[in-house]
Amino acid sequence: MKTNKIIIILLAFVSSISFTSCVEDGYFTVPQNLGVEENENLNALLDSINQGFVELKSIKDLKKIYISGSNPIEIVSNIAVKGYVISSDENGNFFREFYIQDQPENPTSGIKVAINLTNINTKFNFGREVYVRLKGLYIGETNSGDGVTTIGGKVKLVDNREIDNITVNKSLNQFFRSKTIAEIIPKIVTLGDINNPENLCTYVSVENAYFAGNTEGKTYIDPTEDFDTKRTIETCQGPGIVEAFVETSSFADFANLALPKGGGFLNAVVSKDFPGDFTVLVLNSADGVNMNGTKCTPESLSDFSTILLNENFETTSGDINIAGWTNYSEKGTKLWRSYFDNDVQSRAANIGSFRSGNASTISWLITKGIDLDTTSEEYFSFDTSTSFADSSTLEVLISSNWDGLETTITSANWEKLPARIASNSDDFRTFINSTYINLSNYTGTVYIAFKYIGSGDEDFDGTYEIDNVVINAK
Repeated sequence: MKTNKIIIILLAFVSSISFTSCVEDGYFTVPQNLGVEENENLNALLDSINQGFVELKSIKDLKKIYISGSNPIEIVSNIAVKGYVISSDENGNFFREFYIQDQPENPTSGIKVAINLTNINTKFNFGREVYVRLKGLYIGETNSGDGVTTIGGKVKLVDNREIDNITVNKSLNQFFRSKTIAEIIPKIVTLGDINNPENLCTYVSVENAYFAGNTEGKTYIDPTEDFDTKRTIETCQGPGIVEAFVETSSFADFANLALPKGGGFLNAVVSKDFPGDFTVLVLNSADGVNMNGTKCTPESLSDFSTILLNENFETTSGDINIAGWTNYSEKGTKLWRSYFDNDVQSRAANIGSFRSGNASTISWLITKGIDLDTTSEEYFSFDTSTSFADSSTLEVLISSNWDGLETTITSANWEKLPARIASNSDDFRTFINSTYINLSNYTGTVYIAFKYIGSGDEDFDGTYEIDNVVINAK
């Protein structure tokens, strides 16, 4: 199956190269002002939205109707979404696809559009505000199970779990450009947080980044690869180093440029590699990389000798019951439990809604209160593992105003921490470190919560484990 997909992609590339010189294939000049007909079509859609004939959904709400790995869903109702283009195929690093996110700055969600169009940047240019009328289109994945929710035109003939591109002719009645070309401000994220589903298909910036030492003297692509190359980038995060991948197409016009030797920042679109195993950063152009400075150096862990929290669950059994901690079921019957992991030969905390029979499962495991006023700099870390996460989720949250009572958990203010959490693509036999998360912006007494969300539905009944919950401080 995978070999067939690669052959299809290669043929598609060859076809586009062979015919671009003699067929326009939807080539457009980037418009500063839209034509009369296009303005009229957009105004008609906006009128339908204002009058309630078409529902304008957010990208985040649209993505909720589809479960990764399931069959594509045809949109049969009158709904539309609005987004801002954040990718560009001008330099050859994207092919017959573009990405939109819900806001020009601080986006909360993004989505991919698969379309049978080249020179996309000359119509759907970077920053362009776009409305998509979804009736008659599909929501799914172009590569089943990769987690990249996509708007497509039909179900693939060769695999009914995947969607195919929207044709050019069909797109004319589904996509509506506005005159607005917004300034896209990249969201600053840590490498440990790019796996957060909220960051997928959005435009981000990673600071204090540099290409790993084993890439020195190499180019963006491996000349022995036919399609894509992943290069490791790293950042310093407190006393640790975090790794991720920059993925580049062999057809990118900067493919053979030498990788920079210094440190700096990188702006890119968050996506997945072809098999769907890794979250990757995809550049619009080489200009998205600015690494002319010096590489960062991680702090020494020995400088953080004060231990504010250290829990490895070795003395627990049954439902987690640790002095000062809270094990609370907001919905459903499942609580966090202690279990022995044979692969690592130690105990850990476990949660999952498999065979629960519950329509909804929301379970909290909250640490004891941690006083951050006695130290000057603090870093939080933990390990996670999963065998089948499915579409259940694990969030790590922090609160500085919770009073410690179960009755006020849901009314307290909780902020999500930028943690690396194990996913389906990670080896179930190992635990994944969260990276070191800086807590220095918080003061007073804080509580950290592990919040599991799932259900008895087989698509949402995944399992997570946590271990080695530590806060190191100066």
